[in-house]
Amino acid sequence: MKYKILTQIGSFLQQFRKISSIKRVNDRVLLVDFGKSYRLNFDMDKTNSSVYIDENLVPIKEYKAPFDGVLAKRFNASDIEKIEVMKGNRILLIKASKSGSYKKIFTNIYFEFTGRFTNVIITDEDSIILEALSHYENDHRAIKVGEIYTMLKPIDIKEKAVLEIGDFKEFFIDEFRRLNDKKLESVKISKLTQISKKIENLELNLSNLESKDELLEKSKNISNLATIITANLHTLKEFDREFTLKDFSGKSISFKIDEPPKIHTKNLFNESKKLKQKAAGIEQEAENLTSKLEFYNSLKELITHAKSINELEILLPKRSSKKSYEKEHDNVENFYFNEYKISVGKNEKGNEFLLKNSKKNDFWFHLKDIPSSHVIVKTNKQSLTPEVIEFAAKVCINFSVKGAGKYAVDFTRRSNVKVRQKAFVNYDNYDTITLDKP
Repeated sequence: MKYKILTQIGSFLQQFRKISSIKRVNDRVLLVDFGKSYRLNFDMDKTNSSVYIDENLVPIKEYKAPFDGVLAKRFNASDIEKIEVMKGNRILLIKASKSGSYKKIFTNIYFEFTGRFTNVIITDEDSIILEALSHYENDHRAIKVGEIYTMLKPIDIKEKAVLEIGDFKEFFIDEFRRLNDKKLESVKISKLTQISKKIENLELNLSNLESKDELLEKSKNISNLATIITANLHTLKEFDREFTLKDFSGKSISFKIDEPPKIHTKNLFNESKKLKQKAAGIEQEAENLTSKLEFYNSLKELITHAKSINELEILLPKRSSKKSYEKEHDNVENFYFNEYKISVGKNEKGNEFLLKNSKKNDFWFHLKDIPSSHVIVKTNKQSLTPEVIEFAAKVCINFSVKGAGKYAVDFTRRSNVKVRQKAFVNYDNYDTITLDKP
């Protein structure tokens, strides 16, 4: 963030008198609602911080850390007392107040656009730190709860000349596009690489599966050999290791074994049985691998057409954030959109599982008039936001059809869906959303 840009933003913000709400919408992004339909994102990324408007914001989750608690308590529905950019520092100060039981409570929030030390720090009126986005301590100062906030020493900031901002709304929207396009491409490439690796491994495992027919043929041949020895056991001695017998068509077959004929026969029958079981398992394994391949190819397409970093994080979360969610069923995949859990059936078994384990107040999604994956949105009796409806419908479409086009998705409360047989249902009282699939 350039100092000359920040000072212009600071001057622009001085027109606002209230903060309706303020919250984190990403790990290092704060959304500040100044009222008058003006909401700004303060992106405190350490390498590319900025202030912008994201018109299609999709929050990943609800943040509940101590920082977020103090942020909401001190600034939601607060009055703005002062906004200024500190001289010789890339630091924006917003001083706000809220009326308490006996007196006004004043709070400062410092947005520090300072490179690798970029931070958001909340202090009381006596400059005692209440919370911070990042806590640290170095030779210059300590950013910890309870410490006194030490302002950075002003410096002579030398920058190239920047144009004066004419239309701030246009500037904030353009700033988002500039940052988002750059970050989006980088994150998208990373996630597509992960998915492509999974697809490559699945395809390799699928191609390396033994043939079911070959395994059954091998099982049959071994069983035949065991049957021939069994039929001739009365002619063989326990110490016989090499011998020739005739099969049931009169053809001579030579045997060379390293154990007594009776034990060898038993082992042959066991081997034949295992091969037959393996052949049966191969069919199931091939079905599972194919199902996973179809899922990851659909997920890859969703990632390819994702329009925001937040959407990418919903589709393929970082490993650390994914650990907290338990895998409930191999044939179901879950996505977490803010406080909503969106589950999609990967196949018929997954669809059946979702129908059996959903509650009457959950929402059910399905393509209109054509077979598709079932999608269930767990709501905890909440109503669905337009953003959740669109995302759930998009998931339903992409995991159901491959071709591009315009698709209608019906959705209703689970209580309006009657299961006829397995995953076949009747439903009523529904709404419909239509989306384009690229």
